[in-house]
Amino acid sequence: MTARSALQRVLLYSHDTYGLGHLRRNLVLAAHLLSGDRPPRVVLASGSPVIDRIDRPRGLDCVQLPPVVKTGEGEYQSLDPSLGISLVRRARSAVLLDVVSRWRPDVLLVDHAPQGMKGELLPVFEALARCSPGTRVVLGLRDILDDPERVRATWRSEGVYDTLASVYDRILVYGSRDVFDLASAYRIPEPVASRLEYCGYVTGDRAARAVRPPGIAPGERYVLGTVGGGGDGTEVLTATARAASALGTASVLCTGPLMSRGERQRLERLASSLGRTVVVEHLRSVAQVAAGAQAVVTRGGYNSLCELVPLGVPTIVVPRARPRLEQVLRARVFAASGLVRVVDGDGHDLAGRLAGELAQAPARSASPTGLDLRGRERVVASLEELVGDRVTRFPAPPTVRRAEAVGAPA
Repeated sequence: MTARSALQRVLLYSHDTYGLGHLRRNLVLAAHLLSGDRPPRVVLASGSPVIDRIDRPRGLDCVQLPPVVKTGEGEYQSLDPSLGISLVRRARSAVLLDVVSRWRPDVLLVDHAPQGMKGELLPVFEALARCSPGTRVVLGLRDILDDPERVRATWRSEGVYDTLASVYDRILVYGSRDVFDLASAYRIPEPVASRLEYCGYVTGDRAARAVRPPGIAPGERYVLGTVGGGGDGTEVLTATARAASALGTASVLCTGPLMSRGERQRLERLASSLGRTVVVEHLRSVAQVAAGAQAVVTRGGYNSLCELVPLGVPTIVVPRARPRLEQVLRARVFAASGLVRVVDGDGHDLAGRLAGELAQAPARSASPTGLDLRGRERVVASLEELVGDRVTRFPAPPTVRRAEAVGAPA
């Protein structure tokens, strides 16, 4: 990345209510923003409870938002049982308001949630319009959000289409229109659609060098099981270990930092009983360990597939089907292109079905994918272009629809 002059202050917002996907994607973007000779100052406001346990790029400043966890469709609860979600939402908004009013960033890049968690960004947008009208507000969306009909219904009922029209200078899609046409699927109308840009997939390690994982002997074949943050991955990793053992193959199970202590101990007991099974909480580079694997079993998260598919390693996806269909839909799209195989996690005898897929796994591909993986470069270039273009913003309605009007707690 070359030296940058127009882009001096970037605020990244990551609501982070479940898993690690949003946090990891923002860390990739932050690392690229900070990679130049004269990088901007970058601040990440995140609700992840494990942000201090994740490797972060040098120079990144982080603001911790009070963490919450998603409990259902549009429902959240605080990780602190003594605090109600209404109070937590107001606290998170207050933190964000303080940051934007004091710092006045050149760009606010919002990840995934156009209004923030339960509308927490709506007062922030109003504050920016008053105290920092030059701040460019940008929305970054992963390729697939959820079932299109469900997304459209939610966006209509919560006024998200109004927010897209009145707040956002640009919408960056972290994907390819050839893979999934987000604008069409979610019926983004003009003139908003004219501000939408497909940037390609955002991923960090694109040329992973195979690294032998701990507990695996030199030359030993192994299957890697990885489930992102690990909050709901125990059954997938259990089935992976049993499937690999049935085939006489070692396995490495990466639990992720969000798996409970009890579930991790359960996996460790299984590993002891099976033998040739290694359980780790964290791998410095999942892609490097995957690059040396015989095959990989994974969830269907955005970051996982962006990292794994380019390696050409046989990849079996057991997508999460709840609370949204995002992973199922992405897995189907990738499978239709021959990039992965899909196994339904809700069916009978998951271990047996995984063993069947692993036994039939083809040799790794020499030309694994035609996916556009230059997302991080294009996102940063788009932000720089937007900030460098200091023209008057598009006309907007005089007020932004308030959180109370979209069903957020008062």
